[in-house]
Amino acid sequence: MPHEFGCKVMIERILQPFIEELLPEGGIDLKQSRWQEAGRGHPGKDFLNFIDIRYMRALIETLYRFSVLTGDTHYHSLADSQVRFAARHVEEANPIWIKRGLAGAPTWMIGTALECIGFYHKYNKPEPDLKDAALRLVAMARARKVTINTAGVSFGHFPCGYGIASLGAEDSGWTNDLSITGSGLIWSYEVTQDRSILEDAISYAEYFVQPWRAGALGDDGYWHAGTWRDDLGSWVIGPLHYSGFESTNIFGDESSWVFSTFPCIDYLTHLYRYRPDARFLDCCLKAIAWTFEQCQFEDGAVGLCGRDDKWLGATGYAISQVVAFNKIAGNCSLPQPIMANAKRSYQYLRDRLPKADIEQHGIEWVNHTSLANPQVNIAWMWLNALLGLLDGHILFG
Repeated sequence: MPHEFGCKVMIERILQPFIEELLPEGGIDLKQSRWQEAGRGHPGKDFLNFIDIRYMRALIETLYRFSVLTGDTHYHSLADSQVRFAARHVEEANPIWIKRGLAGAPTWMIGTALECIGFYHKYNKPEPDLKDAALRLVAMARARKVTINTAGVSFGHFPCGYGIASLGAEDSGWTNDLSITGSGLIWSYEVTQDRSILEDAISYAEYFVQPWRAGALGDDGYWHAGTWRDDLGSWVIGPLHYSGFESTNIFGDESSWVFSTFPCIDYLTHLYRYRPDARFLDCCLKAIAWTFEQCQFEDGAVGLCGRDDKWLGATGYAISQVVAFNKIAGNCSLPQPIMANAKRSYQYLRDRLPKADIEQHGIEWVNHTSLANPQVNIAWMWLNALLGLLDGHILFG
C-alpha cells in the first residue's frame, strides 16, 4: 500500500500538465500546451496550428490505467473524450495533407487513432460509431498500401505516406511510425472482427522480420527489404541512409532506438496471439537484449540510441518491452539477467520520478548526443516513463 500511494503521487504530478492542456470535448488547447510547438520533423508552416497526436495513445492508456489505480472516473472520462477526438482529428486532417500534395494523413496518425479506439474498447462497452471510424481509418491506410517483394517473399506494406525526395524514396519507412500502424491494425481487428484486417497485420509483419539490406530502394521508390538488422540485434530506425531527423543526428540505417524497439515489440507480441510465428519472439527477445546491453547505464537508466543520455521515457520503454514479451512468452521466459536489468530500470524510475523537473525534459545529460527536440517527443517520453512505472509495478510489485 505505501508504494502504491507513492506511485499515485508520482503519476499525478507528471500527468497534471497534460490534463491542463486537454479540452473538455476532446483535443488540446494549443495555447495551454507546453508540448505542441514546432520542432524537428515538423511538417511546415501550413501546420503551425495543427494538433500533433503522436503521444495521444500513451496519454489515453495512462489515463485509463490511472483511473483503475485510483478509482477516479474523471481520468476515464478524459480518456474517452481524447479517443473520440483522435478518431475524428485524423479524418478531418486528411484533406489538409492531401491539399499539401501528400498521400493524406501520415500513416502513424492513422495507426495512433486506431490504437486509441482499441484502448477505448478495452475499457468500455463496444461503441458502434468508433467501430465505424476504425473501418474508415483502415480504408484510408489501405488506399496507400503497396506490395513489396524481397528475397522470394511478397507482403502487403503500409508506407509512411511521405518520403525523402532527395533520395528518391516514396516511403521514409520509419520503424516506429509503421509499427504503430501494425498495432493499430490488430486493435482494429479486435474491435471490428474483420478477419481481412488481421490478415493485413500478418502480411505487414514481414517488414519487421525480413532482413534489412543496403541499397534496397527499388525503382518504384519503395524499400524491397525488411528492417531487421541482425548485426545490431534490433530494427533499424529507418531503411534509408539519412540523418538530421527527430531527437538524434545518427543515420537511420546504422542504429536502432527505443522509439522503435517498444512499438515493434508491442506490435509483434500482440500479433503473436493470433499468429504464433517463432520469428516474432526471436526478434523481440533480441531487441530487448539490445536495449539493455547497448543502452542501459549502470544505475538502470536507459539511453535513446545507446548509452547517449539518460531518458526517463526510454527507461520506461525498456520495462514495458519486458512486460509485453512476458504476456505471450509462455515457455520462452526471459533470461534472468534481462529481468535483473529491468528491475534496475524500475528502481531508477522510482528514485528519479519523484524529483524529476518537468522543465528538464526527463533527461539526465551524459554525452548530450540525443536531443530534446521536438517537444511532442518529450511529451511522449514523459508518458512512457509513467507507463514503465506502472508496468514495473506489475513485474516487481
